[in-house]
Amino acid sequence: MFYPFLYWERHMHDTLNVSSESLLNKRPIGRVALVWRADSSAEVPTPGATGFHLIFSALDALALGAKPVLYSEETEETVRARLLSMDGVLVWVDPLREGKDRSRLDPLLREVAARGVWVSAHPDVILKMGVKEVLYRTRELGWGARYRPVYRDRRLQ
Repeated sequence: MFYPFLYWERHMHDTLNVSSESLLNKRPIGRVALVWRADSSAEVPTPGATGFHLIFSALDALALGAKPVLYSEETEETVRARLLSMDGVLVWVDPLREGKDRSRLDPLLREVAARGVWVSAHPDVILKMGVKEVLYRTRELGWGARYRPVYRDRRLQ
């Protein structure tokens, strides 16, 4: 099976000596979804109209076709179908926001990853890293924030 992200990682410096014109004429070597939370009635914006426009541009320059995917619990089945049609998924969904959490998104991402789609910040990796817990515990070092721990893996206590 061909994994575009593995190819890209192995050849990421190959494009340094290639003109931008030849990159623009290149057919996409993979499809990447950028996922963030939005209201279920929201229209999917054009990539240039999002806060992620530089990421979309960078991925397009690397011949990776990037598409926005808006996540909400109400559109979960549609999101699942879109993610399964991709080669990779970059996820920007806060763990806790506006009374919502990732309790339904994380199992969806695990399923998508188990079916061969590369998922950034895989939920199991995030739990093992305890990223938010580390920031909370080290907040007195001057780089953290005074937040309650968001991720807490009981096995790491």
